[in-house]
Amino acid sequence: MADNAQELFEHELKDVYDAEHKIVKALAKMSKEVEDEKLAQGFEQHRQQTEGQIERLEQVFELIDTRPQREPCAGIDGLIREYTKFVREEKPEGPVLNVFAASAAKKVEHYEIASYKGLIELAQQLDETDAVELLQLNLREEEQTLTKLERVGKQLGQQLATASEEA
Repeated sequence: MADNAQELFEHELKDVYDAEHKIVKALAKMSKEVEDEKLAQGFEQHRQQTEGQIERLEQVFELIDTRPQREPCAGIDGLIREYTKFVREEKPEGPVLNVFAASAAKKVEHYEIASYKGLIELAQQLDETDAVELLQLNLREEEQTLTKLERVGKQLGQQLATASEEA
């Protein structure tokens, strides 16, 4: 039970630590499923970037003298489950799969951005300045990834619309 700001910070840190581990696995799977090479490469780059973010989170755990530990992240579980269910049941292909995967990845980025902003606020309130710096690095990377996904997603959406008009 989180009774104070420090315990809440630790809980949220464990939650995002779990989320990042699950995202690494999901991105590896998604990069193999999509048909757009640029999107697949983007997922693979983000997977590698996420591994670096996990290392930074481990440094934050060290700064607060806490063993790195995962708290099950229901939010990320839901987003991954939503993606997996659609792909399994609807069996999208080509441009439809690409657009759906890009959209799913954007949802994950928004979740991560919100998580990091909350963690940074708590770290600032606790005067954990070194932790704030590490978390801000992760946040910046997530924001940059979202920008890239929005650009690629728009291009993929236009391709899908054009293909639909031609069909």
